[in-house]
Parts: sequence; structure tokens; C-alpha cells
Amino acid sequence: MYRIVHPRNRGTIVVVEQTTGRLSQEQLRVLRRLEFVKQALEDLRRRDISQDVPICPHCKSFRLIHITSGIDLGALGSLQPAYYCLDCGWYGRTLIIVTNRLESTSILEDMRDAFADDEEMFDRGEGMFPPDTPW
Repeated sequence: MYRIVHPRNRGTIVVVEQTTGRLSQEQLRVLRRLEFVKQALEDLRRRDISQDVPICPHCKSFRLIHITSGIDLGALGSLQPAYYCLDCGWYGRTLIIVTNRLESTSILEDMRDAFADDEEMFDRGEGMFPPDTPW
């Protein structure tokens, strides 16, 4: 911590805290939360369990509630689900997903889930081309 005396007003003392190399209390709290989630995912990975954990983008808490309402269920259109953080009160549709799956495995599984109906159609050979296709 530094004390700086104002050059024009000798009675004023400005205290400046040096923050280089140190984390604030809020940053330490966020790191502890992420470390807790990381340890839990490591324990699950050791037991061969794959898990995706949603994380709040504001406070990095894993305590999120999936909000369902008429709007979220598509009454006014197709929208992504909304989430609410119990710790900081954040509300939104975009969040961070932390996973313990290998990157190549997770990408392939997501692609399989996204194109599951197409794969079944291609496996059966039905509906790929209209019946009057010349080839």
C-alpha cells in the first residue's frame, strides 16, 4: 500500500493499493468455485462418468436453475432455454458448459445427437433422393 500526498493540497492523502500479483477477494471466490467444479469432474472421470456442468458466466457458480415459461417453451417462437443463477441473480440464455469429456469425443457425440435422424435415414437408404431421380 502506498501513501501519496496531493501536490497542491498538502492536507489530502490519497491511499493507492498495489494490486499487481495479488487477487481480489471476488477473484479468489471465483477461483475456489471453479476448483470445486474441476475436482468434482475429475472424480466423475475417474469413475468413467461423463458429465457436462453449466456455469454462470458472471460469478462462475454451478448453482443454476433452468427456467421454463410459455416464452421459453416456444409459445412466441423458438428460443433457447433461460437460466437463473442462485448466487448472483444473473438471468440469461448464454452460459458456459464445463465438461470432463475428451474434446474429440464430445464433438463427435454432439454431432451424432444433432444428426441422429439423418443417420437413421441414410442407414435405411430411404428418402435420400426423390423416386423419379434418374440415377
